[in-house]
Amino acid sequence: MNYLELLYNGEYDELVRQTLPVLETDKEAERAFLRLFLQKSVVLLLCPHSTMQDLHKEADKGNKYAQYAVARRVAFENDMENAMWVAFRQMSDAADQGLPDAIAGLALTYEFGDIGFVDQEKADEMMDKAQQMGSELALRYQLKDLCFGFRFQDAQPQRAIEMANRLIADDEAKGIDPNGLWYYYRGCAVEATQGRMKAVDDYKRALELGVLQAYADLIIAAGYGDSTDTLSENEQYHDYLLKGMAARYSGAFFLEGARMLNCYSVMQDTFREKNIDLQGLSYDILQDCHEAILALFSQAARLGDMAAWEQLGDMYYEGTYGFQQDYENAFACYSNGVKQESAACMEKLWKMMHDHLIDRPLDYVDQVTLWGARHESKRLLAEVVIAHQEGRLTRYHDEISKYYEPVFDAPDFTLDDDEDEEDDGRFDAFA
Repeated sequence: MNYLELLYNGEYDELVRQTLPVLETDKEAERAFLRLFLQKSVVLLLCPHSTMQDLHKEADKGNKYAQYAVARRVAFENDMENAMWVAFRQMSDAADQGLPDAIAGLALTYEFGDIGFVDQEKADEMMDKAQQMGSELALRYQLKDLCFGFRFQDAQPQRAIEMANRLIADDEAKGIDPNGLWYYYRGCAVEATQGRMKAVDDYKRALELGVLQAYADLIIAAGYGDSTDTLSENEQYHDYLLKGMAARYSGAFFLEGARMLNCYSVMQDTFREKNIDLQGLSYDILQDCHEAILALFSQAARLGDMAAWEQLGDMYYEGTYGFQQDYENAFACYSNGVKQESAACMEKLWKMMHDHLIDRPLDYVDQVTLWGARHESKRLLAEVVIAHQEGRLTRYHDEISKYYEPVFDAPDFTLDDDEDEEDDGRFDAFA
């Protein structure tokens, strides 16, 4: 049976149901199951009741695949107290049983300090081990780092293309469908070097192989081509947009929300310029648009889109697009974005506390700066080094002095050209 077809067709709960009993003995089932858990946008679509309850029961019995799956879901949701510790314990148990993807997942825990402290040497050692064992999760992160850069190092798109080509060829030589993520990241690297339209074929193939995030790239390619100026709402654009929302892909809701932001601005400017009220009709139209914006970004946020949490926070912070200015709500949205590991939300959360719009204890402010440094915010890296030099964050002396002070002190360190967190260009294309 081709279990991967269930992944390609979006039958995620059924895939888990069919593969879970045979993972130890069926390599095709194992491959499909593990590929499902490579994508956050897919993992968050699993039924929280039947599917996740079954996985929790199997994890309690010591099933390493279920332990790994539960760890990924809990970490992605991050919506309960001590979520990262729960995920760490499950991931550790699966890694102790030798599951390569769990070893890679545990490496990420040490890399980003999910349980308190960063241990980069241990993270690198475990990631190398997982990669040598054939972990597709480890290969995915290596490829992603080449595409987008990592640890304040520049991206290396040409090397990403070469690695993706090798991975695709290796899978084909084994007689199996290549992992769709190899095509997706090759597309990202091709886009960076040759332009968006040159990457379309890779994005299409990635989508055929179950990579939901390719919807965003195809929506933008259909609407903009290689331009970033004018949106063409053509048939292909709407086709990808509607299919993306039907597949419950968060980025499709985000992009439709971004389009509605532009509609709101155009209508608002038109009403103001022409001094039109139409007996309250203009208010009603804008209010309807505001409600659509709230619904679309809220849905994207519920599906784990960090950029949606940031945009919601911005609208509450600034009081735009029909939102009443509300610092408490803005802070709450940015906090949720922080749980989704958004460096931009970490920066904005820090700024609100720094400007005393929301007051929190200094220890918490410093903790946010540390999270930001771990997620490659240059602004917060600078703040965390300054806090350390002033005698705070002493518990993290080894981490800061080893990983952050050398970057901060480097001759080429600057805050002028701050790069965004990993970004697929979705919002910039609409801005």
